Amino acid sequence: MTDNEYRRLFEKSPAEAQNTLFEEYINYVYSIVFNKLRSCGSAEDIEECVSDVFSAVFLCYDSKQNINGDLKGYIGKIAANKAINMFRSLTAKSRQKSYIEEMDTQLPSDDAVAETAEQTELQNVMIKCIKSLGEPDSSIMIHKYYYNMKSGEIGKKLSMPAATVRVKCSRALKKLKELLSAEGFDLKEGRL
Repeated sequence: MTDNEYRRLFEKSPAEAQNTLFEEYINYVYSIVFNKLRSCGSAEDIEECVSDVFSAVFLCYDSKQNINGDLKGYIGKIAANKAINMFRSLTAKSRQKSYIEEMDTQLPSDDAVAETAEQTELQNVMIKCIKSLGEPDSSIMIHKYYYNMKSGEIGKKLSMPAATVRVKCSRALKKLKELLSAEGFDLKEGRL
């Protein structure tokens, strides 16, 4: 939806304009917020932040402001800022450790450090390869294997049939294995 389309719709019916904007951008906003808060926030925190984003968009939208074209960037920026603010507030509580709690932690052995380094290396290469698949394949792979979502759920998020998601996932998995093999990683079936 462009800025001009939204303005025209808003002049006719503000409620309809808000509903249309919400329906068009809910998946986009949810994915931005989810990616920022998945490590520290609950489902309720994520839903609250998504609601805050749309509240801010509806309240802060100035019909005299010139956004030039698509509203996606405008909405994405608000979503990122709201999610970052919530991330900071959620993680501020968890960072407050006492000195005694910090002293109580044990140092990892050399074996654990090496294993952690290998896992980190694999994860970095994996993310790089997944990103190189391009859209929508990279989004499908991330939703499927990182968030354990089913094909139907992914299809709803990406606005495509579940059967299409399964086919694209299968093809993307083959491409990913080839890319990882080229990077020197030989993954066995079922390890992703």
